[in-house]
Amino acid sequence: MNTNTRNGLIVLVVAIAVVLLFIGAKYTQAPAVPGNPGGTVATTTNMGDTTSDGTITFAKPADFGLATNKAQVLVHSYIPPCSEGFTYCLYYNGGDYKGTNFESAGVRIQKRADLSTERTCLNTPPSGFDAKTVPTSQRSADAYSSSVFGNVGDAGAGHMAQGSLYRLYVRSNSTCYEFETRVGQTQFANYPAGTIQEFTSSDQAAIQAKLLNFVQSIAIPSGEKNLFPQS
Repeated sequence: MNTNTRNGLIVLVVAIAVVLLFIGAKYTQAPAVPGNPGGTVATTTNMGDTTSDGTITFAKPADFGLATNKAQVLVHSYIPPCSEGFTYCLYYNGGDYKGTNFESAGVRIQKRADLSTERTCLNTPPSGFDAKTVPTSQRSADAYSSSVFGNVGDAGAGHMAQGSLYRLYVRSNSTCYEFETRVGQTQFANYPAGTIQEFTSSDQAAIQAKLLNFVQSIAIPSGEKNLFPQS
């Protein structure tokens, strides 16, 4: 092999290596994140069933799904497990209440950038409620403060929902979060006798306890949990 041929082969090998390195770099970029088409800066860290946005951290229970947009919520019912505008929706997808008038259950998690002060975070009435609506309980600690609006239920057209709204103000970065629990069901009396089982008050208490346990398991950077007073 003469010198020119050898040099030409070396140049070709180097060129191929550069191309392969470029392709490898292109396809090992961070994956796209909903709401972040570029996909290069992720604001949510997923570690198995544990999720963190850098301020709050929570773990998804086994019989729940987690969505970051409406299309990811795999439970479809007249009363959705989370109202629109959520940052995360934790929704029940277990089978304990199949064949009953149970509809859905979930926790809506929303970062409230519009409630930028501690006072507005804790005291602003839930959406759809008038200015006379005040928290049923509050708590204050070194790293955070919190409040609870004890009953933010709704009803209509043979359907009803019960739940509570929890607000959390994290002092380290002046951030406000809102957590709304919801359990929805249809009117049992609207069904012909014997066609379904009743979603009983004890059933409702059991699923509400699951939602509350999740809310109280949420942690902030200090490691503290059980952040909310009793409603």
